[in-house]
Amino acid sequence: MKKIFDIPLNRKNTWSTKWDLYKNKDIIPLWVADMDFKSPDVVEKAFKKRIEHGGYGYTDIPQELNEEIIYFYKKNNWLIQEDWIVWLPGLETVIHQIYNLIMDTQSVIVPRPIYPPFLNAAKHSNKKIIFHDLERVDGRLVYNFDKLSQEAEDNSWLMFINPHNPGGTIFSKDELEDLAKIISKKNMYVLSDEIHSDFILSSLDQHIHLATIEGMADRVITINSLSKTFNIAGLNCAFCIIPNQLMRKKFKNILKGHTPSPSIFGLIATLACLKEGSEWKNDLLEYLNINKDFLLNEFSSRKDIEIIEPKGTYLLWFKVLNAKTEKLQEHFEKFGVGLSDGKDFGKAGGMRLNFGTNLELLTQAAPRIHKALDDLV
Repeated sequence: MKKIFDIPLNRKNTWSTKWDLYKNKDIIPLWVADMDFKSPDVVEKAFKKRIEHGGYGYTDIPQELNEEIIYFYKKNNWLIQEDWIVWLPGLETVIHQIYNLIMDTQSVIVPRPIYPPFLNAAKHSNKKIIFHDLERVDGRLVYNFDKLSQEAEDNSWLMFINPHNPGGTIFSKDELEDLAKIISKKNMYVLSDEIHSDFILSSLDQHIHLATIEGMADRVITINSLSKTFNIAGLNCAFCIIPNQLMRKKFKNILKGHTPSPSIFGLIATLACLKEGSEWKNDLLEYLNINKDFLLNEFSSRKDIEIIEPKGTYLLWFKVLNAKTEKLQEHFEKFGVGLSDGKDFGKAGGMRLNFGTNLELLTQAAPRIHKALDDLV
């Protein structure tokens, strides 16, 4: 089955955000975080069944889907209750709406680099923003908890991503417990983006939900979706887990009248993947590891970049050292590769490469990246 990931999926002229940006240009797109793989066959099978039925009216969340979400978290050592689940059309919806939940007296802590919608939502809010710069330690992007403890204000909100986007860090239990101490001490709250929690690239690593750490459940809104795992982001289906009853009620009221329900096909695909997608996912992880190892072998010896080895996600973050231009995205495009610019993540000088594609495309991109880097010094 793993061979299916070697089969190129022609996404040109399919309204693909990733590919149509460079329409009619010789630029390999390795930027926006979706994958160039066909989604599992179980999705198409489930779609056909609904299409044969022919009805696409207003749709409630099926009980079976909530039960699958509960089982999904049970397998990951978190026993959630059904009424904690809040369904959404996408995670960016939550990221922007969360600022309506945050009072004007509360500040927001935004780590850098960070997934751009977190950064953009913060910049467009009227809240006080406190930036916390993640540090490279032993090849990982991590928090400096001493600094964070000094920077954080009482009653503030933290925007947290685990596994981290763009760095691919999976935070250990010890790190989460250290973070939890600060959260409790400062009476903080957290929006925890865990959309890449399925992308654990090594059996030696484990993703732990922040809300399962002692004292954290009532302080954390966990957001998630199967859209990254099974490459169904265009189907607009996500959810969040909110154990805190008062917070959940307030958040639902904010969403009411402003936020549509997930699409019917998003619900269908999510349910199909939860029930029958595990074999496809396991093969995907094996393939992504091959891609990751290829990139690390190809570029780790270079002295002009600092690479963060991703432990989770299919995203490789690297910092360009002593570059002669600040327009790095445009520079790489001149050499035929489309990457995500670190400026969009709040960290100029960094670049993010999406290796969720077939290995042949990465082998074509590698010499172009080398030439682009050679031309930067």
